[in-house]
Amino acid sequence: MQHMAEKLGAWQISGGEDSGKVQFRLFFPDEATGLQHNIQTIQVCGDFQTGLGQPKNWDSNTAPMLVKELHPEGEIWSYETPDELSAGFYQYKYYVSFNDPEQPARWVSDPFARYGGEKNMNAAVVVGGSQPSDNIIMPLAGGPKPQRDLIIYEMMIDDFTAEYRGVRAPLDAICDKLDYLSEIGFNAILFMPWTAWNDEHFNWGYTPSLYYSVAYRYANDLNKPAEKLSWLKTLISECHQRGIHVIMDGVFNHVYSGFPYKAFYQSYDQDCPFTGKFYGEFAGLQDLDFNHNCTRELIWDVCRYWIDEFEIDGIRFDNTVNFYNKGDLNGLPGLMQDIDNYTKQNGRQYFTLTLEHLEKDAVEVTKHTHASSYWDNALYGYCFDGLWHDRIQPGLLDVLNNNRFLQGTGKAPTVYLSNHDHSHVTWQAGARNNMGALQWYRTQPYAIALMTIPGTPMVQNGQEFAEDHWIPEDDKGSSRRVQSRPLHWDYSNDKFGGSLRSVYTKLIKLRKQYPVLRADGFYPETWENWQTRFNPEGVGVDTNRQLIVFRRYHVNEQGHLNHAVVCLNFSDQNHWLELTFPEDGEWINLLAEPQWSITVSNRRFGLEVSSNWACIFYKK
Repeated sequence: MQHMAEKLGAWQISGGEDSGKVQFRLFFPDEATGLQHNIQTIQVCGDFQTGLGQPKNWDSNTAPMLVKELHPEGEIWSYETPDELSAGFYQYKYYVSFNDPEQPARWVSDPFARYGGEKNMNAAVVVGGSQPSDNIIMPLAGGPKPQRDLIIYEMMIDDFTAEYRGVRAPLDAICDKLDYLSEIGFNAILFMPWTAWNDEHFNWGYTPSLYYSVAYRYANDLNKPAEKLSWLKTLISECHQRGIHVIMDGVFNHVYSGFPYKAFYQSYDQDCPFTGKFYGEFAGLQDLDFNHNCTRELIWDVCRYWIDEFEIDGIRFDNTVNFYNKGDLNGLPGLMQDIDNYTKQNGRQYFTLTLEHLEKDAVEVTKHTHASSYWDNALYGYCFDGLWHDRIQPGLLDVLNNNRFLQGTGKAPTVYLSNHDHSHVTWQAGARNNMGALQWYRTQPYAIALMTIPGTPMVQNGQEFAEDHWIPEDDKGSSRRVQSRPLHWDYSNDKFGGSLRSVYTKLIKLRKQYPVLRADGFYPETWENWQTRFNPEGVGVDTNRQLIVFRRYHVNEQGHLNHAVVCLNFSDQNHWLELTFPEDGEWINLLAEPQWSITVSNRRFGLEVSSNWACIFYKK
């Protein structure tokens, strides 16, 4: 079943910008317990009823009835308004009664709605407003880039726009800052979930309820209240014109515990074929059951909708450990296979599929599925530990060579110093001294490492200008982690934020300009925990002085071998060292401002490395 091709949900089916008729359609699959819903009647109620000449809105006594008809895969229930409705934004719900007289009727939202309502998990439909021809999405300037060439900005839409959006739709307000992101050098944005959740309150978006719907909170603009989907289409088009990939955060393992589809079934917890245990479980939420074909079709159609209608460039899959069962194509592996095949057949090169698979088997899962990347938590862990304890551990070097297990696959891990699940890294820099981002400079060697190692670097919104919000790592089930952390945009130009932003801008420019900094070649390839001093080649970890030296190498398109040597100083003291190089000759310090060169003989050169800083030498 292709749900959007069947026009499930509510759609304007006639008229134009000023008015039109609306059709409502629901589907119930004939699978296992699929038709055991025991529904007697379904009525559609909402604030459109007076527009049809009825006495009042939201009145189940006069609300029109949906008509049931057989479908090859189950049942379709539908209703078409007899008259045209005036242009506007209309909210609605279904009023469902059952054959069992002892079972009270229920108010149920529309699982196929393309618009989220203002509150109470209402569904909505737009009549009139901008037309599809007004919302053409521009192609990605410069074409899509492979996974390893992306530099990702993780954006929480509400937090990103909270300070300056006013009454505008947050999705529209983001456009104001796209030039800012482009100037720093980001070429991809991972948007935390924009799909509608269960209420109107602040939410990170990881409790989806209406999979086809943009959250009302993100799409509502008091100046143009009827516009909803157009804001997202405009945003994606604006990103594409700047060569910025748009990556959607997809939450497909679980839904809000009050997922609308369940409420259509009289036996709420037993008969709905879409919900139930598949593999792992997420406490407090409702898991989806991928053992059933209808569930697999629903989620695949959801992905196809966002790919086709909004031309997104990738999907990040949340909480994949709970719908990946090794050896079972159902769930995550089958879904990614469908997406990968579909996008390639439609000429969509480099469509990224990223896993949040925070388990030891993440590499193997990535290698043996259609995934292109996985979230690698290791650098974040060593970074937070190092900043808190004022130390580096030998294992940090092994973590920096993060792509050695995926070499030759075209895949790469996504690496970061922090993400939305954690406090800002610049808060951690001064946390132990109760100074937060006042010690932002301590994050510099970690940022330099992030931008000079294999993998795909990702930066949490605000990290680039030393934002320093804190959240608990473990809230002990109190739900206190999901909180707003609005960005302070004036920080981006103060003496702390402005300085750090310049560092990120410089690093990203270097990473783009020199392929060796994003290639797989890394030496030493491995490093053991007992190794606390440089090896005989003069590379490795010196835990006492908090220094790390590693080399990067890459064979360019002309067949020439390029080298880079990176020396990181994580301590608060300058350190002198005899730096070793893979070959003699002239080497340029890319990170210096202005850049300067050294002439290496006997493969050695002595120099001082500044505290909380680094050198990046490149062979000319």
